[in-house]
Amino acid sequence: MIRILTNWIEGFLKLLYPLFKKWLPYEVYAYLAVGAINTALNIILFALLYEFILPREGFNIQGFNIASYTIALLIAFFVTIPTGFWLSKNFAFKDATSGTKRTTNQLFKYILVVGQGLGSDYLILKALILFLSMQPTIAKIFSTVIVLTVNFLLQKYFTFRKN
Repeated sequence: MIRILTNWIEGFLKLLYPLFKKWLPYEVYAYLAVGAINTALNIILFALLYEFILPREGFNIQGFNIASYTIALLIAFFVTIPTGFWLSKNFAFKDATSGTKRTTNQLFKYILVVGQGLGSDYLILKALILFLSMQPTIAKIFSTVIVLTVNFLLQKYFTFRKN
């Protein structure tokens, strides 16, 4: 099943690449394409949780109110870590060194980078909501664009750096 999915994604990426070849190297194109898939999953999950599942008033835990958008952000983050790593390793940075030990190291670095991304995403999301009174789902889209740009550079030159 994984082989079929991998072949389908690779075929889809190669099919559309000629449209972008003039502007983007394949690695950047693949990162943006698979990142878009994972980001769409993240945003859809965030929106479903925030808009339809979690209570608007948030959660009161021992006197501390945790906003629903914070819970939605965390759940969406943890769900999309494994999918993002798999997509990045197998399509965007597939030329990076592999092997069990190397993959474990890459996963650790990936988690560090996306952890940084989560912190940045949260701070940007919070700032857009509190200081600019932006609607949380729209703020999430803006914060995601900023974080993805930084994450690409970190993933390329830190997590999946070629030896």
